[in-house]
Amino acid sequence: MNGQVHTFTEQGLYDGLFLMYDHESGTRWNHMTGEAVFGPLVGERLDIANVFHTTVEQVLAEDPSALLAWSEHPAAIQRSGERGGSLSRLLDRILDVPDMFPATMGLEDGRRDRMEMGIGIWTDEQAKYYPLSAVQSQQNALLDRFAGDQVLIFYDPAARALVAEVTEADGYEWDGRILRLSNGDRVEEGVLYDESGARKERNRPLQVFTRWYGFSFTFPETLVYERPIS
Repeated sequence: MNGQVHTFTEQGLYDGLFLMYDHESGTRWNHMTGEAVFGPLVGERLDIANVFHTTVEQVLAEDPSALLAWSEHPAAIQRSGERGGSLSRLLDRILDVPDMFPATMGLEDGRRDRMEMGIGIWTDEQAKYYPLSAVQSQQNALLDRFAGDQVLIFYDPAARALVAEVTEADGYEWDGRILRLSNGDRVEEGVLYDESGARKERNRPLQVFTRWYGFSFTFPETLVYERPIS
């Protein structure tokens, strides 16, 4: 920040979400929006970028020179060996927030269940939440309009998470684990290819795969996707 390196750790809870603490300035930051919420730098905002649920194969397909950070912690080794990955099963086992979390929460948005999983996307002007159940009910993919763009929301079977990206396609169909788009693009094992089979540069809005309570507290004016009545 301003040419200086700052060190961040998780420290404290607000609205049931961990805050990032900046040791150099003594400021606490919202980890989704990058906004300073308490301390001397309130009013400042960090540049933010997406952090995706992904696999080693997907990362290497995007960038063959990518480095891999590997933990020798026994729990990490055990999780890495579980078939299909552990993240989705871990999320399924978490039925409610830990006891200390609710005391940090304000009035909750009752439009969806607190612990529902989904993907939230946002710009500086608006936000929208897509429940996992809504995507699953449409064969694990849907097209929608958001902030003037056509967005594709789909469940990536490799990463076991929802993904959002801007597309020119106006239709899609699944071919096994491959999602084929009407403009000739395809998503295979979480990687986007064009009609010629070359890897295609992606246009993905700011997004997070998260529980409803976390996204609705962060973006209290968020829209919620509702499946059109056919």
